Amino acid sequence: MPLTELVHYFNKRNRLVCSAEGEDCFQIVDGQARARFRGNVLTTLFQPVVERASGQVIGHEAHLRAVAGEWVGGPAQGVFLEARDDNELVYLDRLVRTLHALNFLQEREQHGGFLALNIHPQLLRAVRGHHGHVFEAILARCGLTPERIVLELADDGFGKQACLKAAVAAYRERGYRVAIDNFGRHSACLDRLEALAPDLVKLDRSLIGHAGHLSLAKRVMTELSAEIRRLGAQVVCQCIENPLQLQVAQDAGVDWLQGYRLGRPASHCLPLVRPRRPREAA
Repeated sequence: MPLTELVHYFNKRNRLVCSAEGEDCFQIVDGQARARFRGNVLTTLFQPVVERASGQVIGHEAHLRAVAGEWVGGPAQGVFLEARDDNELVYLDRLVRTLHALNFLQEREQHGGFLALNIHPQLLRAVRGHHGHVFEAILARCGLTPERIVLELADDGFGKQACLKAAVAAYRERGYRVAIDNFGRHSACLDRLEALAPDLVKLDRSLIGHAGHLSLAKRVMTELSAEIRRLGAQVVCQCIENPLQLQVAQDAGVDWLQGYRLGRPASHCLPLVRPRRPREAA
């Protein structure tokens, strides 16, 4: 379905959900979808994720960018602070993920890769069951399936495990891949990680190390990566900002790489590199 028709559909749907005749939530500017929320205008930036073994782009993580409103020039995620209650936060979280899906759909060169989306932690407390069901219907309208999506969930390591475990299981059952984000920031409990059983584990930026601490970072990441793989998950090293950090991540044997050194968030996806077909013998 063309972007203009999708935007019209989601605007009509949102008016029905909100029971209001207000301004359209979505608009198209210069070929890219934008979303409105409480005077803020939001759009999408895509940051590439690279496979360590091949060095090729295999997917992108969607980041939120404010182009008008209070959060311009700052962390656009701050817009979630403007949600007045759980219902509005759930609405905003789905609005943002719909925005990213619409813009991802426009990136035709990205076919075959995945889209990584962040789930707001409060959503898991506000929505007790049927995780991913509503968003699956949104994806279907955009011609996407859960298999193309990686959902990133933050875990501080100390919150109630049962709620997060149920959400991870429900998302995976519907076909989404699930990543535990910022692992190691507050806790690196492998028993908890084993119970959650995610597909991916994104190591916190504090683990990649800085000048003077890279040898320690390499040892910690190497050991941690081996343990995470033993649990059946792939390992992602993020926030790689310089050549030394990139070398540490490569030497540690993580699966995927992400960071400014490999690609900054941008309005368009980087093209995927596919292997060429071998020529047939004459």
